[in-house]
Amino acid sequence: MLAALFVLLLLCTGSCAENSLINLGDIAYPGRCVIDMGASLALLRMGESIKLENLPCTMIFCMGEGYGLLRTCDHKPPPDDCQYADYIYWNEEYPKCCKRRISC
Repeated sequence: MLAALFVLLLLCTGSCAENSLINLGDIAYPGRCVIDMGASLALLRMGESIKLENLPCTMIFCMGEGYGLLRTCDHKPPPDDCQYADYIYWNEEYPKCCKRRISC
């Protein structure tokens, strides 16, 4: 019930986001969200989050029991005759990091 409330809250406040519920469980780490970072593992408890450094503006919020909410910026198209360029605030926290330059 608490996890469902967290999902509802995050979906309602993330107007510039795309959200996906993903299973990050691992029997070796019960109740945790386990993120393989290549050379290491990130072990998150319910309510903790991590920004994925190798992906632009992507965050995982641990919902508990191995389930995480993957949050990324929305994919709406740029204005007509324009295209998106680089991220303006790559190192900022989510959702500020979603802002991108537009080239027309």
